Amino acid sequence: MKEYYFKNNEFVIENYDRQKTFSSFLPGLAGKRGIPLWAFYVNRGQGMTSFGLANKDNQILEFNPAVIAYQSVTRDGFRTFVKVDGKVHEIFGQNHLNTKRTMRIKRSEFTIEEINNDLGLKFEVTYFGLPNENIAALVRKVVVTNLKEETLEFEMLDGISQLLPHQVKNGDFKALANLIRSWMEVYSLDNNVGYYRMRSSSADVAEVIEVQSGNFYVSNVDGELIKPIVDSRLVFDYDTGKNVARFFENHSIEEIYNEEQVTANKIPVGFTGLKLSLSQNESKRINTVIGHTHSEENFVKMAKGLSDSEYLDSKRQEAFDVIEDMLEEVTSETSFPIFDDYIKQNFLDNLLRGGYPLILKGDNKNLVYHLYSRRHGDLERDYNYFSLAPEFYSQGNGSFRDVCQNRRNDVLINPEVEDFNMKMFASFIQADGYNPMSIDGSSFEIEDKEVCVSLVNKLFGGSQVMIDLLCHKFTPGSIINTLANNNIETSFTDEEIFDEVFKHSTQNYEAHFGEGYWIDHWTYILDLVENYQSVYPDKMHSKLYDEKDYSYFNGPVTVLPRDEKICITGSGEVRRFGSLLHDDHEKVNKLNMNPYSADWFKNEQGEVVKANLFGKLFVLATNKLACLDPSGMGIEMEADKPGWNDAMNGLPGLFGSGVSETIEIDRVLSYLITNADNNQELSLPVEFIEFAKKLKVLTDEDLSEYDFWDAINDVKEKYRNDIRFYTKGTALISLVEVKELLVSYKAKIEGALEKAYTLGDGIYPTYLINKVTKHEPILINGEAKIGNYGMPVTKPLEFEVRALPYYLEAPARALKVMKDVDAKKDMFTRIKASNIYDHELKFYKTSEFLDAESNEIGRGRSFTKGWQERESNFLHMSYKYLLGLLKAGLYEEYFGEIDTNLVCFMDPKVYGRSTLENSSFIATSINPDPFVRGQGYVARLSGSTAEMLSLWTYMMFGKKVFQFDGELKLNLKPILSKEFFKNGEVSFTLFGTTRVTYINKNNIDTYDKSFSIQKYEVDGVVVKEVTGLLAEQVRDKKVKQIKVYF
Repeated sequence: MKEYYFKNNEFVIENYDRQKTFSSFLPGLAGKRGIPLWAFYVNRGQGMTSFGLANKDNQILEFNPAVIAYQSVTRDGFRTFVKVDGKVHEIFGQNHLNTKRTMRIKRSEFTIEEINNDLGLKFEVTYFGLPNENIAALVRKVVVTNLKEETLEFEMLDGISQLLPHQVKNGDFKALANLIRSWMEVYSLDNNVGYYRMRSSSADVAEVIEVQSGNFYVSNVDGELIKPIVDSRLVFDYDTGKNVARFFENHSIEEIYNEEQVTANKIPVGFTGLKLSLSQNESKRINTVIGHTHSEENFVKMAKGLSDSEYLDSKRQEAFDVIEDMLEEVTSETSFPIFDDYIKQNFLDNLLRGGYPLILKGDNKNLVYHLYSRRHGDLERDYNYFSLAPEFYSQGNGSFRDVCQNRRNDVLINPEVEDFNMKMFASFIQADGYNPMSIDGSSFEIEDKEVCVSLVNKLFGGSQVMIDLLCHKFTPGSIINTLANNNIETSFTDEEIFDEVFKHSTQNYEAHFGEGYWIDHWTYILDLVENYQSVYPDKMHSKLYDEKDYSYFNGPVTVLPRDEKICITGSGEVRRFGSLLHDDHEKVNKLNMNPYSADWFKNEQGEVVKANLFGKLFVLATNKLACLDPSGMGIEMEADKPGWNDAMNGLPGLFGSGVSETIEIDRVLSYLITNADNNQELSLPVEFIEFAKKLKVLTDEDLSEYDFWDAINDVKEKYRNDIRFYTKGTALISLVEVKELLVSYKAKIEGALEKAYTLGDGIYPTYLINKVTKHEPILINGEAKIGNYGMPVTKPLEFEVRALPYYLEAPARALKVMKDVDAKKDMFTRIKASNIYDHELKFYKTSEFLDAESNEIGRGRSFTKGWQERESNFLHMSYKYLLGLLKAGLYEEYFGEIDTNLVCFMDPKVYGRSTLENSSFIATSINPDPFVRGQGYVARLSGSTAEMLSLWTYMMFGKKVFQFDGELKLNLKPILSKEFFKNGEVSFTLFGTTRVTYINKNNIDTYDKSFSIQKYEVDGVVVKEVTGLLAEQVRDKKVKQIKVYF
């Protein structure tokens, strides 16, 4: 019997609690009108190991890291005890004899089942979140069935061994649980429900606040509420380890309920007690709902309806529909059903970080608000402080790089997104080329307060609460939540309210500095530009030049010059530490900045400086060019952070640099040169124009590598100092002159890449270290100058460059820009022959062996081999490499790799979890533990989902959806091997609405030289090409079906 398999749209794991451990989560999608709840599960015990509201500090069942959760779930999680003939048995317990256990996973829920042959009972437990309600809740449906021929009589305790009151913070509970229990109490038992709350705030401060909101437990059997048992003594008695239900062993259910419960000063539980008599094949259902609400009184009123079977069945279907309705946008039908379902799972997990675009109709423009986004964090990412906003139309925070890449394909899937992401992320680029890390979503404002009052009068009966809300920054969620929380009545639907409000609103991009300046975050912006151009090639020129509403983010941080950050350590080594002035208090005070909200670069008059898209990309590329390292090959990690691989955190101190980013500069420069219109001119800060021109002079001179590095840093540092507070103003520069600068820059970058390619002997090195071999201490009045890091500073005079062992990143990026087909194939062959390739598991690792490197390069060296970012299969980069193969035109090589590199085609017994779900990394064959090799770790919310969706769009659409040469033309050129065709057909959903079917009667690869499209059938009308108005109708989602005949 197979232990892992895909059946009826479920991933099934037999004997799940004896397989490799894994952790995952319910998606936390409660619909537009719901309050999301986070919930993590593992394949041990009864699965659910932790859940709560918003973040770890609003836990209902304690949050634990995965390695602890695998142990704690059987103690503190859900438990089921059955007493038959006076003997207590634990279902899903430690006794596996004569039992069969199964886990079934769907996107919106999971189910566990035990068939206990000794007892003749089957138990089925299903968990799902409650959608589209004004409370956050986890639903647990338990069905027990008698499998014996005779009637069975037994008693049963079913529930949870730990249920924390609201506002018990994770850190406080772990460190101060004995004290924290002093505030705990459970209320409303007389109403046959449990309402768990702290009596007041627990902080040791003067202001003490009474707590009214609480967590709840309600259980319903046959339409009647069953009073919860909340006193752990009445379940476990003296067994404080909660191993056995000792009290239940010696007392009947009736006796337990006759006992007086202690409801205070204890860590409470929540159990439902039943005495059952079941005939053959008869079942009994127990509905338990656990969650959070603001009002005990309101909860008591709704408890019975909330736990009703018919109601919960409808909500279960609704929870399924909330997700599946969105996933219809990426429906495909190939000969591999698991691939098709895998794409949907990737889309779901991608939007959990990047968000799902809700289109709001503004004044002649679409406004986009991303629902459901959150910063990733889970049992295996215990280091991240995740947050799911507990509100209607929930929107969360995220990191620049994560969100930017996760939204890469938005416009390819829904053209109504238009240029939103492109404009927002380009606007976040600062005048110095860096960007904030923390993205806080969007807010909206109505500038005309009279309009605001008029809208409130029309929509909300003149409510002062709504006037106060709409006269400041607001979101769709804050509008609907304020209405609900204040019981404000309106006759208008949400959509009607939004239509009225947002046509008068302007959208604000919200972000703040966060931490550090990585050298790679900006590299995903060109992807947004190229994908927009793929859908709107006819509008690209206007987007590049005519729309002059791009701003420059202005952070509260300054990158320090060399004489403040290049220092001499106590051991005499030269390092680069303390590169940022954070916060730059002089700047913050002078500009009256709030370091934790968005601020924008201004001129001396306090006016926000604007540019067009071409100008922003030009500013970006120029700044990055000025960061070339002393070897003239890589981009310096000069601001305390590395590039994509966060675990190389020591490289900035070692004068590390990245060739990957040099490759990406080449991409941007090529794009700008290709799209330069000599009839245009750009408005740019005067300081930048001076900086750019000086940089050209230096790139044109025949300077040594060191002299060039020293000179560009002089110019760069002066520029940064000149714009530290503001710009003196803007000036115009013609595109003729700009193009001259770009051509000069590109020649310099091409030279850099040629050197790197030679250094790497046919494989681009990813990381370089520029060791200082000669330096001169900086003195002030004969005394050593002390830099920002508290160490003496020095001036480097000579460097020696070396490459680290091969990493996969630079080749993955290089494949997108390399022109020579033979060179691309040669690099592919070299990589597969190298130790980047795991020859046993037949997939790619982050790098070759790092044994010869010191731990100083970063935690990536200190990690265990084949684990985390050290020589593991980091799925994001592996998929980036696969995408590089596609973009490079190496189609045979790509399709030859996917059997062992795409998760959906892997052996789930080795992968150790659902092969519909990505992991951050897979342990490789060099890991010292043979039992983890090939297993996936760190669930789902990985950049690999964005790469997989890009792979899917490339396979289904081709490189560009539309072309424009005076007329718009649909340009579907799929990249599919013949194995993907089912009975000669592949179909997919284009733009979320149009079903496209490829008909391949000759069963050929679509990249075969003989491939061509013979005709299109558009809603029943046969045409040779889809052009002009018909192509626009396709883009406008007005076409239902297209058949494409090869």
